[in-house]
Amino acid sequence: MIFHFGGASGDYGVVDEFGLPRLEYVLDRFPALKVLGHSQRFWSLISGDAPVDVWNGYPKGRVAAGGRVVELMRRYGNLCGDLSAGSGYNALSRDPEFACDFIEEFQDRLFYGTDFTRLSAVHGPAEKLAAFLDEAVLTGRISRAAYEKVCRGNALRLIQAARRFAAS
Repeated sequence: MIFHFGGASGDYGVVDEFGLPRLEYVLDRFPALKVLGHSQRFWSLISGDAPVDVWNGYPKGRVAAGGRVVELMRRYGNLCGDLSAGSGYNALSRDPEFACDFIEEFQDRLFYGTDFTRLSAVHGPAEKLAAFLDEAVLTGRISRAAYEKVCRGNALRLIQAARRFAAS
């Protein structure tokens, strides 16, 4: 399931609080459920110094150790990351060195996405994310294996598992 995390302030998405305690409850309670985190409220917490006032925004600067998303991904193998939209791209591009290590560590649970429903919207974050990933693999900052998993392999594996589940 892909979750767009929102807040109680009237925006859309699954409501959670700063630090994602409700997400952690779901991850712990339903370990067989693959959860794909998505949105500013998810990806801003990749950094350990994420302030609550930019929780629904696009923080800049290097990623500090101790980020809640990293902590949850290390603790729960069922948490995945949807890199689509501006939030996923921002989480990586704000600190490319961190991003490449993050991609390598979680290469089996990260998914390239576009987050658009019409072809005219292709130019933007999805295009920038593709260029970021292309450059990272071409310069050797991420492995070919990680690149292929993030760009297509993980999605194919997830679709195949869903098909097997539906057929059973």
